[in-house]
Amino acid sequence: MERAADVQLPSAMPVSRLLLVLVGFPAVSTALSLLLLDRRIFAATGLEFFTVFWLIIIGWYALQIALLSRVLAVSGWRWRDIGFGLDARRTLWLVGAYLVVAFVLLALVELALASAGLDAGKLRALSDLSNLTPRTTVDRLVFIAMGLVAGLCEEFVYRGFAIRALQSRGWNRWLAVLAAAVPFVFQHGLKSIDQFWWFLGWGLVFGAIFVWCRRLPVTIAIHWLVILSALLGVLAALR
Repeated sequence: MERAADVQLPSAMPVSRLLLVLVGFPAVSTALSLLLLDRRIFAATGLEFFTVFWLIIIGWYALQIALLSRVLAVSGWRWRDIGFGLDARRTLWLVGAYLVVAFVLLALVELALASAGLDAGKLRALSDLSNLTPRTTVDRLVFIAMGLVAGLCEEFVYRGFAIRALQSRGWNRWLAVLAAAVPFVFQHGLKSIDQFWWFLGWGLVFGAIFVWCRRLPVTIAIHWLVILSALLGVLAALR
């Protein structure tokens, strides 16, 4: 049996906690995505469906991070054990860098849309079951917040925790990468129906990068860039 990516791992992660995270989290995410099937469900709020839906998803991502923190604590693991060794100050710098890039990109998108004279109605066709392109400025601000917690949560759970926890139970690192990529697909709920290979491919890429560099901040930064690139989908309406 090979060493666990040449890192010192704590005791083996209990199977029950592995299943809680790698089966339970995607299952809840898929259940929440069923809200996409009837977008009138939030009509009483007076808010755009996109806004309410992504606020719910933001809350779920934050809860996943909190639950993962608890799982690590009761298992005798630390954040460093899953590849995230940044202290509070450096974590704030990492988040700050994301926000700077996100708001610069948002400003460019807003300027482009304003110059073209497009409104939310003309962008409506961009949003369907698998494509939740943010149509309004408020939607895009919510999307930026969602991207922040999604990048953190998914890398914590499906790279750092999943791969290291599976390795702690004797799994080969590349088999662990493959196994971790599957629940990552279903973390995206109904979007995984027609984007299965897209999410699986990125899951494998992120997993391989994590195994190679052993540091979650690297995969988090790349993940954030991939998410923010979706803002550019709004500009498709300019064609």
